[in-house]
Amino acid sequence: MLRILLPLLVLPAPVLAGYLVLVRALKEPVGAAASVEHPSLKRSACLDCHGPIAAEWRRSFHFRSLTGPFWQRIRKKGFDDVFSVLRVPCVNCHAPANVLDLAEGSHPMARTSDRELGVDCVSCHLSEDGIRGPGRSENAPHEVIEDERFRDPFLASTAICARCHDETLDHAKTVTRWRRSDQGRRGITCLHCHMPEVRAATVVSGSARVRRSHRFPGDKVPAMLRSGLDASLRITDARRGVVQITNDRIGHSFPAAGTNSLIVRVTVRDGKQRTVRELEREFGTREWIPGYLDFWPFLQVTKIPAGESREIDVELPAGHGVVSAEFRYRDWFAIKDRDLIFHRLDRRF
Repeated sequence: MLRILLPLLVLPAPVLAGYLVLVRALKEPVGAAASVEHPSLKRSACLDCHGPIAAEWRRSFHFRSLTGPFWQRIRKKGFDDVFSVLRVPCVNCHAPANVLDLAEGSHPMARTSDRELGVDCVSCHLSEDGIRGPGRSENAPHEVIEDERFRDPFLASTAICARCHDETLDHAKTVTRWRRSDQGRRGITCLHCHMPEVRAATVVSGSARVRRSHRFPGDKVPAMLRSGLDASLRITDARRGVVQITNDRIGHSFPAAGTNSLIVRVTVRDGKQRTVRELEREFGTREWIPGYLDFWPFLQVTKIPAGESREIDVELPAGHGVVSAEFRYRDWFAIKDRDLIFHRLDRRF
C-alpha cells in the first residue's frame, strides 16, 4: 500500500485527504466472479473445435490482454495495483467474467479462473442460459441460442463492446462517442473495423463461409493506425510548414481511450541537412501524477475528437530545405521506449 500511495505524498495534506475520501466515495464496487460454466463443455472445447477462429484470436490482443509483453511491463511498474486500489481493476476487462448477462451501462467483474486466456470465447458467448451466437449450424454438436446481438453489428457494438470499451470517465467512453459520430450515424460500427467480414472456416475441417474475423485489430497494429490517420503537410506562401490532422476516418477520438498518445514531431532541416527547428505535439491523455489524478484540474485531455482537425505549424528558414513530420504512437504514458513510428511526411521548400 505504501508503494501505491507514495507518489501522492507530494500533495498537501488537506488535498491528499480530500482526494482519498473522494476516491473512496466514487469508486465503483468491484470484485471477482466465477464465470458461468457450460454443463458439459469446457473452455478448451471451444478452442479445439473452432480451431480457425481460435487461431485468429490467439494473434489478437484480446488473447494477450493479461499475458503479453506490454501488460507485463504495466504490472512490473505497479500500475495494476494502483488501479485496483484507486480505480477499477484492469483485470475486470482484461479477463472478464461473462458479459452477456450484464445490464446496460454496467461493467464486468474479473473472473476467478483461466485469467491467462484474457478475453476469451466464454467471456462473450456464454450466458446463464447457454451458448449464444448468430445461429446454430446444422451439424453443431451443441445448442446455440440465436441472439440478435451477434447478427446486428449495431447491437453488438452497443450491447457487447460497450461493456468494456465505454469506461467510467467521459473522455474514455469510446462507444458513446462513436454513436454521436458521423460513422455512427451512417451505421459504420465497431465490427466494420475491428471484426471485419472474412471468408474462412468456423470449425476444424469445415467449409469456408463469410463470417466475422476474431483477429480484433486495433491501435497496436501499424496498418490500423495508418488507415485511421488523415494527415497532410503543406508549405504556405508565408514560409510556414503546416501539418494538419483530421479525424474523419474513425468514429471515435484519436487516440480512443486510456492514456495512449499520438505524438507528432516536426523537424526542419536546411539545405545542408542541419536541424534548424524541431517541435513536438502530443494528442492524448495526461495526468499530473500518472495513474492517480484522473480528474480536473490534474487531467489534460488533448485527444482529437471524431470529425475535428488539429494543426501544427512551424516557421521555415530562408533558403531551401526539408520539413518532416513523424507520427508516433505511445500505448501507455509510462512506457516511452516502445513508441511505434507508423507514418512520416516530407516536403521540400
